[in-house]
Amino acid sequence: MAKKSISQKRAERQQQENQALSRVFLVFLLGLAAECYLFLVYRNYVVGTVPAMLAWRNVLKYGGIIGLVLLLAGAAGAALYFRKGEGKKGAVACWCAGVGAFFAVSGWMMYTFYPAGVTVMCVMVPVLTVLGLVLFLYQRECFLTTLALCGSFLAVWVCGDGLNSPNWRIPIIIGAVLGLLILAALALLVRKAQQDEGKLMGLRVLPVDCAYPVVYAALAVCFVCVLAAVVYAPAAYYIQWVLGIALFAEMVYFTTKMM
Repeated sequence: MAKKSISQKRAERQQQENQALSRVFLVFLLGLAAECYLFLVYRNYVVGTVPAMLAWRNVLKYGGIIGLVLLLAGAAGAALYFRKGEGKKGAVACWCAGVGAFFAVSGWMMYTFYPAGVTVMCVMVPVLTVLGLVLFLYQRECFLTTLALCGSFLAVWVCGDGLNSPNWRIPIIIGAVLGLLILAALALLVRKAQQDEGKLMGLRVLPVDCAYPVVYAALAVCFVCVLAAVVYAPAAYYIQWVLGIALFAEMVYFTTKMM
């Protein structure tokens, strides 16, 4: 097999960079559109008139059902197209499934938890948009650690605000325990991937030069912080600072690594 020339390698690299930038731009536009949609929901469903609130309640209900159908259809289409080797159609199906997931989850949350569900979605959409940008711009291990730190930050915040409530104490504790189990499972999966040069079941999930110590350290910080927030909720404010500093340090490290 003939080796690729320098010009061919440069062209392939340029194509990969253009694809990454296109995905980043698409994620940004989808996040912006989602936030505009949530702004309309807030204006009409939370602070609007009674007729507008009732109308938007129906919109959220049936929009969530349509989103669930789109999610299932997109997931099935993605599995079918990827199995046939039609990557472009599979990618489109994945984007459709993501849009359906947004309408399904946001519709259910804003319909069920009024008005707190609207506030939560208004916060979650920018966070998920930034995570999407990290996924396409940074290394995979950077996305993994950023996701773990952001999820832990949210868990600590919920523990600090909700553990003192008699109605929410048990559900929050159960959710925190599940979060701790997920962090432990992630550490085990990372360890298994490390033993197989970044692969799980033959599929590459982490690069060969993955910074495993940084990943393990981030997961350990997340585990300890969530556990500490569950044991002593009044310290949640200071624990959030710890997670914020860890997130900043992690992003600085991976940004420097890319240079």
